[in-house]
Order: sequence, then structure tokens, then C-alpha cells
Amino acid sequence: MAKRITVELCMGSSCFARGNSEILQAVENYLAEKGLSDSVELVGHLCLGRCKEGPNLRIDGTDYSAITPEEAIAHIAKALEE
Repeated sequence: MAKRITVELCMGSSCFARGNSEILQAVENYLAEKGLSDSVELVGHLCLGRCKEGPNLRIDGTDYSAITPEEAIAHIAKALEE
């Protein structure tokens, strides 16, 4: 059985303004291009509680802050390999 991970993306106004809109688009494109939609549950939140450090992303309980779209994809790819 393929590994399944949960990716939580903060969609609150602070994180969204700091780049999570671009991260969301990049992650959705990556999942579609790689055929990973069944392996990744993508969840949006209004706040992950770290507004000043955004944009914020959580993968299976591990938080990542101040990330770029490329870093988000790298973290997802790594989590799928583990």
C-alpha cells in the first residue's frame, strides 16, 4: 500500500498574503503532475497559529514556516519517501 500523508496549509489572511496562495497552486500542480492526489490529503486551515512566521505548512504534524513553493514541494516529496 502506498504511503499517505496529510499536508495542512494555512489559508489565513497573513499566510495567504505572504505566499500561501502561490504555494497552494504549486502543490496542487505538483500532485496532479506526479499523480499523487491519492497519496496526499491536502487540507486548508484558517490559521495554524504562527502568523508572524508565515507562510506556514504542516506535514503529518511537522510545521514548516517562511517557506517558498519550491521548499513546500521538497518537504512533501521527502515526506512521501520516508
